[in-house]
Amino acid sequence: MEIILVVALFLFLALVLVVRIKSNPSQRVSKPVYKYYSKRHIMTKCEEKFFETLCNIFDDKCYIVPQVHLSSLLDHRVKGQNWKSAFYHINGKSVDYVLLKRRDLSVLCAVELDDATHDSNDRISRDAEIERIFNGANIPLVKLRSPERITKQEIVDAFANIINSKS
Repeated sequence: MEIILVVALFLFLALVLVVRIKSNPSQRVSKPVYKYYSKRHIMTKCEEKFFETLCNIFDDKCYIVPQVHLSSLLDHRVKGQNWKSAFYHINGKSVDYVLLKRRDLSVLCAVELDDATHDSNDRISRDAEIERIFNGANIPLVKLRSPERITKQEIVDAFANIINSKS
């Protein structure tokens, strides 16, 4: 009997608390309000220069989109896997550029510039996973080492098979 009274009292107090919180918005738990600043640049100087070079070479053949998140390119809703975990696995990862067909905006390839920052162990592991993901999705991934020293002809050669086969 005492247990029933304690439970009833607890339920009554919980009900009173819920009614008070719903009737008094100031006591509700509010979500944090985050502030943001605009970045001056979305690319490094090296990436900007390489972007200009890509535009000079391929502007008439395709659109070039910088800094594309993998979640914009890849559908994580594959039957048999945990969709939420699959999304979190790619969320926040991006590639330096994506080349799109002018005709229908379909993906020709993704581009990663591998400078010295890609030599650390965590980046090597991340890059290997990006390659695995793109291979599995049948999206060509063009990786270019030392982009600051690569010639226009080397760039054209690196993309030739992809541009010609998918155009």
